[in-house]
Amino acid sequence: METIKRLLPSFGILAVIFYFLHVILGTLFYPNYNSMAQAISDLTASTSPSKNIAMIFSFSYGLFSVIFSMYFFVYFRQTINVYVTIGAAFFCIMTIVSFFGYTFFPLSESGYAGTFQDNMHIAVTIAVVLCTIIALILFTIGFFKTADLKYLGIISLCVFLLLLSGAMLMKVLPKAFFGTAERINVYSIVIYSGILSLWMSKFVKG
Repeated sequence: METIKRLLPSFGILAVIFYFLHVILGTLFYPNYNSMAQAISDLTASTSPSKNIAMIFSFSYGLFSVIFSMYFFVYFRQTINVYVTIGAAFFCIMTIVSFFGYTFFPLSESGYAGTFQDNMHIAVTIAVVLCTIIALILFTIGFFKTADLKYLGIISLCVFLLLLSGAMLMKVLPKAFFGTAERINVYSIVIYSGILSLWMSKFVKG
């Protein structure tokens, strides 16, 4: 049982690896895919040529993320401070909504076709973004309030600012750069999850 507990934090790193595999392999199996302009969700759209291969790794990413976030919440619940506890709860909710939401409601086709499935995909995205923002704000406050964890507070704040920057760029940049702006948002939170995983791995083993 102790061995399993020590392995669970590494699921966050596995999630990061599988996420980028889903992007890299999905792009390879999607002829003429434009990373600068197209959304990452295009790789797993129902009519996407890369759907089958991308979904395998996307599903794995989601599953590993959920397991890691749940363990993160359970392990640190009421052990650091209330801000980190609630932040971990929202972080966990975000991964669960993301996993089930994007699994059951991929885009119907590349871009936005306006179908019920597409609308649900957008609703899932809004819920994921809101939970992510709340989690980052709470993590920033909570880690800053803990003397030896202030560096995590700085990291959390930087990721939050990256999310804001990406969101603003998505509004002001031409559509030809939509994919680039979106990747600032998505990659920053995926990498942040990996950082939490690395930190937790050392903490649990220590």
